Amino acid sequence: MVLRSLVLLFTALTAAPAIASELPTMTWAEYHACKYNADQTSDSVAEWTSRWNAWMNESGRDDYSAAVLSPLYRSPPATIDMLWVGATSSNEAMAIGQSQWRNSDIFATWPATDCSISMLATQYPVGSPIPVDVMTDEMVIAYWYCSLEDGATIQDVYVAHSATMKAGAEAGAVQESRIILPRQGVPAQFEQYDFMVSYIHPSMAQWGRNVDQVWLAGLVAEEQESAARVFQCGSPVVYVGSIIRRAQ
Repeated sequence: MVLRSLVLLFTALTAAPAIASELPTMTWAEYHACKYNADQTSDSVAEWTSRWNAWMNESGRDDYSAAVLSPLYRSPPATIDMLWVGATSSNEAMAIGQSQWRNSDIFATWPATDCSISMLATQYPVGSPIPVDVMTDEMVIAYWYCSLEDGATIQDVYVAHSATMKAGAEAGAVQESRIILPRQGVPAQFEQYDFMVSYIHPSMAQWGRNVDQVWLAGLVAEEQESAARVFQCGSPVVYVGSIIRRAQ
């Protein structure tokens, strides 16, 4: 199925209504899947992000959230070293930020310039935001590639997925989600899908509990069955990392 020109931050700070028939406020996100430059490592990126955050503060960029992730389960894993996910409130804000960034001195110091994916997307938050004090440096994000069933819409996806997430929360899962609609820079491997769904877990341990005690325990089976009549997902990949900046 050809990817529809719809649209992941993916911002971990955007709230969603419980279950509604209308889509929530849309955010914009950029995804950069990159390899480290020669002699650069994850420590180099961590050091660089401290300087980048200082530059963002000096530039008054309080509208941008970012996370740095590394592959946990992805095949082949060697295709990238890290995934940068940044999110803001609008395309204009993203474009202005890109202009400031590309014309800055710090732009030339980015330690991972070989990026096989640089994708712009829009996304809808699903589920209650994870409390800030629960998030850890081993936040887990699983991305699932999904296709619409015949006649279904993204609004239908939102309603069905919201019901599943609500049931999961009532069963004890601590997680939030995004419906991600790629727009520009879409890589060829995504073109057979209509959208992506991300599941955000605050820690490795909580991810394990969410899967074992809720999803695989059948506590959201009824909601999943209903959602399967709207959309189907497969070929997930999993990343681990941390939020390095939060929008104010």
